[in-house]
Amino acid sequence: MFRLPPVTGWLIAINVLIHVVRVLLPPAQDDVVEQYFAVHTSSLFHDFGPIDLVRLFTYQFLHGGWDHLGANMVFLLAIGPGVERPAGRIPYLIIYFSSGIAGALVEAALADPSRDDILVGASASISGVFGALIVIWQLYRLGDKPLGLLRMAGLLIAMMAITGILGVGAPEGTPVGWLAHIGGFLAGMAMGFVVRPGQRRP
Repeated sequence: MFRLPPVTGWLIAINVLIHVVRVLLPPAQDDVVEQYFAVHTSSLFHDFGPIDLVRLFTYQFLHGGWDHLGANMVFLLAIGPGVERPAGRIPYLIIYFSSGIAGALVEAALADPSRDDILVGASASISGVFGALIVIWQLYRLGDKPLGLLRMAGLLIAMMAITGILGVGAPEGTPVGWLAHIGGFLAGMAMGFVVRPGQRRP
């Protein structure tokens, strides 16, 4: 816990720093930040341009509030080292950002075109790290009655869908990008098989 791997530490620090800067900005300027650096789900595939490519990365560093940021960073602190240490820094970064991108693409692909929703947060990225963690450490094989990979993945996806639809953990009236969580999770699991080291957990 006290020897945090560097990439996880830097990701947490950058996320916190960006949120602090946003809090200090006047509301009008913060609205501009969201306008240009968050993902607009209803229009992403209609007029995709260079700015949208940038947004697929930058949205991962924007959060809807301290509670949103805090929950994500605590989760990243808990699971990030379990992927960064065995997989390595570069593969870990690839998993993190690629999962965030995959999550945004899934959310946008299934978005209601009549709504101008924006997607912010590192939840899809962290869901991908969690998916990779399950594969790398073969958590689906642990315990007296292992679930198996498909059953564990199905259970976790169902939990993401239910909590997302019900808005669990989100302020009242704030939609949760649960499709992004699922997209990121599946992408992370897939990449976990690619970067999984040869040694197995005893």
